[in-house]
Amino acid sequence: NRKIWLSSFFVMILMLTSCSDKSTSPPPSSNQGTRDNTPMVLEPVASGDEVVGNQKITFDISHKNEGYIMVQYTGDNSKVKVRIQNPGEGDPYTYDIKEGYHTFPLTGGSGQYTISAYENISGTTYSQLFSQIIQVNIENELLPYLYPNQYVNFDASTKAIEKGRELAQSANSDLDVVSLVYDYVVNTLHYDDDKADLIKNGDLVGYLPDVDNILNSQKGICFDYSALMATMLRTQRIPTRMMIGYASMPSGSVYHAWISVYIEDIGWVDDLIEFDGQHWSMMDPTLISDSGNSSTMRDFITNQDNYLVKYLY
Repeated sequence: NRKIWLSSFFVMILMLTSCSDKSTSPPPSSNQGTRDNTPMVLEPVASGDEVVGNQKITFDISHKNEGYIMVQYTGDNSKVKVRIQNPGEGDPYTYDIKEGYHTFPLTGGSGQYTISAYENISGTTYSQLFSQIIQVNIENELLPYLYPNQYVNFDASTKAIEKGRELAQSANSDLDVVSLVYDYVVNTLHYDDDKADLIKNGDLVGYLPDVDNILNSQKGICFDYSALMATMLRTQRIPTRMMIGYASMPSGSVYHAWISVYIEDIGWVDDLIEFDGQHWSMMDPTLISDSGNSSTMRDFITNQDNYLVKYLY
């Protein structure tokens, strides 16, 4: 049976210990595949066609129906948060912002979103700066997972895009691209214990991956692994979701992140998967690697009931 391994990467805020070091992968094949590997970079634009806010905060919602909004703060408060409440139930998405425009995805589909901004008063206390309900009609549910955002941040100059093109050179299908990118990321990057310790100790609050720094240093935490792979796949025209939530591990619940990809004629392939030629099943190469491919761990990670998704980016 043909098996294709896709990636699910853990960002362990409380327990960043699940990734293991890997040796450098061999260079990609020089053979040219039948798939077009020309990168596509969708760059968000604050066009000003539809704007809400006040003298301190600007929400450019011109492209909300494409699955994103852009926000700029021009006040003098050093701690500002943006909150987005998706349609229906669920926890709001909360982001830190600083200077310049920031891009935020609208991942709850069509419906009414509440967008808000808050300024810090002292400690962990914030006051509301602005709030408004907006109606969103998503033109294509895949678009939010092709554009960059705060968590998966890239533009046309990002070097990781060229690396993705190079890796996809021999691919004949989107599934080939996913496999090639996955193999490169897990075999080239090394786990950054120092960064993990900084996050566990609260010294990197609000940390966001820089995919080119990750590519150059060839190390990172599992959050970095996921962001780098998502960048390469999105710019190869493969919609990729970063999924953040919890795994109910035997030792307790662990906060982590993983990805899923959209494959034409198949749909969303959720979480870490194994394809045996007929069926998809959940699979997690990180835990499998750390457990020595034990049957107990394999049983755990193939059970979707052990995973709870909180946020999509």
